[in-house]
Amino acid sequence: MTIFVFHSEAPAKRERNEQLHEFLGQKQLEQCDWKIACRRAGKWRKNILLLGVIAGVSMSVWWFCDINEKIISKRRKTLESMCDEQARVLQDQFNVRHRQVHALSVLLSTFHHGKTSSAIDQKTFGEYTEMTKFERPLTSDVAYALKVTHSKREQFEKEHGWTIKKLEAEDQTHVQDCVPENFDPAPIQDEYAPVILAQGTVSHIVSVDMMSGKEERENLLRARASGKGVLTSPFKLLKSNHLGVVVTFAVYDKNLPSDATQEQRVEATIGYLGASYDMPSLVEKLFHQVASALTLVVDVYDTTNASGLIKMYGSEIWDTSEQHISSLDFGDPSRNHEMHCRFKHKLPIPWTAIISPALVLILTFLVGYVFHDAISRIAIIEEDFHMMMVLKVRAEAADVAKSQVDCESNSLRKLETFLL
Repeated sequence: MTIFVFHSEAPAKRERNEQLHEFLGQKQLEQCDWKIACRRAGKWRKNILLLGVIAGVSMSVWWFCDINEKIISKRRKTLESMCDEQARVLQDQFNVRHRQVHALSVLLSTFHHGKTSSAIDQKTFGEYTEMTKFERPLTSDVAYALKVTHSKREQFEKEHGWTIKKLEAEDQTHVQDCVPENFDPAPIQDEYAPVILAQGTVSHIVSVDMMSGKEERENLLRARASGKGVLTSPFKLLKSNHLGVVVTFAVYDKNLPSDATQEQRVEATIGYLGASYDMPSLVEKLFHQVASALTLVVDVYDTTNASGLIKMYGSEIWDTSEQHISSLDFGDPSRNHEMHCRFKHKLPIPWTAIISPALVLILTFLVGYVFHDAISRIAIIEEDFHMMMVLKVRAEAADVAKSQVDCESNSLRKLETFLL
């Protein structure tokens, strides 16, 4: 009977141990699953927070770039508008002065050549051009050269009492030493264009042959063939030491028809009227009348030769800041001119583009800090909860073990009682 009881208790003990191990394994598995789930949730929360911060920073940067680009675009459009306005004013003024010089050429054709006895001499021409100078604020000096063929040169020189002088290129450079009496006689050629009438300020060029200068000759030939005003390249004007250009109109016989051919114009040419523009002083004077000149730096270039731009007006200081280029049409299709404009002052700090995105950026970091702190606290709470669950499982396991010990103790006491 004793052996039977002993063996009946053994299976029950093994079963209780198996149940205990199964219970502990299940609890441990549940704890592992819960811990993994907590870690995944914490990782996702951190990733979402990181994405939110990146989105906030990206939005701030994009907003700044967008506002800043709008400010730069508005400044660029303002520069374009102001530069085009100045170019239009300068171009219109040049065209108006061209028409006035052309009108003066018609006057010479009518009253100097259209009369049996000329009504205009050097004194009259000088007084007239001085008195009407205010009508041509962009025109510095005016002079008239007569077309003289070689066969009439000797007679012409006797009538005027002086010899036709050669125009030397170097004489235009050393302007302070410009004394026509010291010039060499003009070389023999088919045609001459000696100055016979000149404004008082340039009366020293009377007797100088404009056909003896290479560029001047080309301009005279172009002027009489086209019937329009032609411009020289920028050069130092005689006795002014300033950079300027000369516009030249051909003076025709008054009987020239309006639809004349090029050959008819060349044949009807009786002289050439030239007017010089002192660019540095006169363009400066014009721009002072325009309000935009207070905020812009303007440079005017002759761009006929693309490989070598000639600055006609502007500062000598090279500036790489953003600029706008406006084309200029001075009435001569053979020459190209441009106006380069830039602001006098650099773009100020774009506070409008900085403040709003900066506030968004600060708010993004504040919200990110708050959420990061919350995530950290959640992680701490979950860790504490996990430790509590571990302790709870251990306590339950201890209770189960204690119950088993108590059961075994009771069984042993019963067995001992039975044996006794």
